[in-house]
Amino acid sequence: MQATTTAAQATPVRSVSYRYDLDGLRGIAIAFVVVFHVFVGKVSGGVDVFLLLSGYFFLGSQLRYAARDSASRNPWWPFWRTLRRLYPALLVVLGTTAVVSFLWVPQMRRLDIVQQFTASLLYFQNWELASQSADYNVASGTVSPLQHLWSMAVQGQFYVLAIAVAMVVIWTGRSRWVTPFLIAVTLASFAYACWMWWEFQPLNYYSTWSRMWQLTLGALLALHAHRLRLPTRVQQACTLLGLAMVLSTGFLFDGAWYFPGVAALYPIGGATLVILGGGIGPVAGALAHRGMRWLGDIAYPLYLWHWPVLILALVLLDVDTVSLPLGTAVILGSLVLADLTHRLVEKPLRQHARRPLAGERRVADARAQLRTSRTARGRAVAGSLLAAVLVGLLTVQGIWQVRLHNAGGVLLDAHLYPGARALEGADVPERKPAPDPDLVTWILSPIWTEDCISRFGDDPEVLPVDVRGQDCVFGDRAATRDVYLVGGSHAEQWVIPLDALGREHGFRVVPLVRQSCPTFAEERDGLFEPDCVRFNERVLERLAEADPELVISTTTRPRIEHGGREEQVPASYPTFWNFLAEHDIPFAGLRDNPWSTFEDGTDLSVPVCMLDLEDPELCGINAADFYQPQDPAARHLNRMPHAKAIDTRGWYCVDDLCPAVIGNIFVYRDANHLSAPYVLSLAPQLWEEVAEFL
Repeated sequence: MQATTTAAQATPVRSVSYRYDLDGLRGIAIAFVVVFHVFVGKVSGGVDVFLLLSGYFFLGSQLRYAARDSASRNPWWPFWRTLRRLYPALLVVLGTTAVVSFLWVPQMRRLDIVQQFTASLLYFQNWELASQSADYNVASGTVSPLQHLWSMAVQGQFYVLAIAVAMVVIWTGRSRWVTPFLIAVTLASFAYACWMWWEFQPLNYYSTWSRMWQLTLGALLALHAHRLRLPTRVQQACTLLGLAMVLSTGFLFDGAWYFPGVAALYPIGGATLVILGGGIGPVAGALAHRGMRWLGDIAYPLYLWHWPVLILALVLLDVDTVSLPLGTAVILGSLVLADLTHRLVEKPLRQHARRPLAGERRVADARAQLRTSRTARGRAVAGSLLAAVLVGLLTVQGIWQVRLHNAGGVLLDAHLYPGARALEGADVPERKPAPDPDLVTWILSPIWTEDCISRFGDDPEVLPVDVRGQDCVFGDRAATRDVYLVGGSHAEQWVIPLDALGREHGFRVVPLVRQSCPTFAEERDGLFEPDCVRFNERVLERLAEADPELVISTTTRPRIEHGGREEQVPASYPTFWNFLAEHDIPFAGLRDNPWSTFEDGTDLSVPVCMLDLEDPELCGINAADFYQPQDPAARHLNRMPHAKAIDTRGWYCVDDLCPAVIGNIFVYRDANHLSAPYVLSLAPQLWEEVAEFL
């Protein structure tokens, strides 16, 4: 009994009255998120405020319960109560988004989005987006409709921590360690967020460890803010200044670039000032107004709805920008959906009874209510339907993986799917092109599946082959002749035919490739990241040591960074070719395949076009839009010793058209990368060009 009393005394939030003005602040923070997402295309800081308030409300409520003399020691109940608070609205939004996306929006039939449904349901969407190297993008028809749920994942992960903290207090009867623990977590997380802002902001934005300080600071304020006694006028000034800081954040910062580092102290500091204002004064009264409290009540479903409504509206209406009428309709529609979700889903299915105390037989009481109460039976039916939605959404990823496996990978019947052989006169039987256009994007080369490519964020000083060893050596691993494949993803795709040719002709294939990083000795274009420069330094060192029989890479690319559509030889590329010539290393340079783009140079996915139009010619690429009349690399390479420019234009184009399908095989897996089955069908043409070196 004494231990419990100590716990209660050390948890002063027990007597703190509910802050309705903070409900209003939460509502206005989410409202600004919505407005900025729709009309401005920036991060407003509202999510940062929302996370702070989540920490304030949730851990405070958990510790108030833990301070009771008869608190239940069963950890299931807080989880169950939290699930009933979060999941009903989430399942309604995700279920609706899934149906609309997969029935009417081909752009959304993508494995990355399927994986995000699972990640959103299981509250690790932030880590899924980070693993997909998905920057937080402004609204467009190609952005995931689930992108915004990263913050819900961070919040859910904190809730688990908060419940664990409260349960430890209940089990041990001691809570004096809670404040030092939260201070340590807050300081460590903030320091980490500041460091990561310099190191890798895309990951920093999503990381739970970078965001944790915002939640734990809210928890600390719940525990101790009421102890700070300020004069009434100071409190009123704090509320006014704090609200002004929260509302002005989006106009001063783009949170995707700066938060949750030092700059996030501005919106977080504003929300902290509102909390310190104590709910006193006219500004706090306005925040606690009935209308503002309604906005706070629907803040969670409003946040869930607004982004998929916006993205799906852009796609279904086939527009690139949000006009004032469309934006207004999206906001009003989201408000209506949020209010309906709150009234018809959230409130009825929420845990209305107080949290059970020790000794209560809540399960037995619930069974009794099912026999006597129509309302209880209605909630049970609704909950069962939502559980079915949960199970259905969780199975989607598994079904997709089975379909991907059954698509056959790169191995297709050569008689039914001749691919590039059709360009040389092979018969092409009447057949539906393969693989399915919604799957072809995800049939990747073994360089990706075996982690043999250096990805964004990886240490550029490390060559994957040094880590993975023989798993990153292809072709005939027992051979003594080496072919090195270097460059970025447009070079990487050639490992598929090279692997087959190496096994047939007795040579090893060693990839030294990095995402979006063509190989050069000197960066002369101002296009490529410093990490790419460092990675290439290691590549050149390795090539000089290895002295391979042949190096293969691509030789052209469009200047897409500046909206360019036509192929060029970047000024950096010849510096690598000169390096190879100086070391007497033979080089075979492949002219790049066409890139499918809109007029401004942005990507136009060929498989998505085929899902929409089912026309290989309309979804093809006009050769003159990409290719120069002659291979621009030839004038460099053909005068160099041991080098050869391989003109691949005829491998993809017939006359002036580069169609989306050749020989019953989809040529592209996205806007500019070759599909795995098609590039394998090019093995004979590739061998004809490189055999002289081997």
